[in-house]
Amino acid sequence: MVPQKANTIDHINAIRESKTKTASLITFGVSLLIAILLVVLALRPTILTITKINKEIKQKETVSNQLKNKIEALSNLDKEYKDSKEKFDSLQFVFPENKGFALLLSNIEPIVSRNGFELTSISFNSYDGETYKLAPKVLAPSAMRVTVRGDNSNLLSLLKDLEGMPNYPVLEVVSFTDRKDDQGLGVFTIVKDI
Repeated sequence: MVPQKANTIDHINAIRESKTKTASLITFGVSLLIAILLVVLALRPTILTITKINKEIKQKETVSNQLKNKIEALSNLDKEYKDSKEKFDSLQFVFPENKGFALLLSNIEPIVSRNGFELTSISFNSYDGETYKLAPKVLAPSAMRVTVRGDNSNLLSLLKDLEGMPNYPVLEVVSFTDRKDDQGLGVFTIVKDI
């Protein structure tokens, strides 16, 4: 009979161990589930934060590239300005803001003389807009009236030289009379917009 007692005790121990094993397996399973939930819940915000930071980095790289391009463009413009500074300094003589046409006045007499004419008079007025309408944004045009005396045959070369001046004048009116002076020279009045 002793063997039966041992068998019963073994069965009782086996039942107790299975309850303990089941309890420990349940505890392990719950612990594992909690650990997985904690890892997942802890990783999700981290992954979202990393994704957000990566997007911000890409945006900042784009902005940085745009700024580099703008800085490069400004540097190129600065170099071009430095290269053209002399031209800009002389621009005020060609297109004066205060209507002091010193460069034009100094060049008009040689141009007239070179073409065989004599300068009789020169005057400046503000542009009246009779011939055509202009909408200037920076410089308002002026009208220059030049009266010369000379031979008709040289008139076209004079007009070409006047149009070729550096301030890009526009010939508006050329008038003349049939009367000749005592030397046989005609009088011409040229109005050009500058």
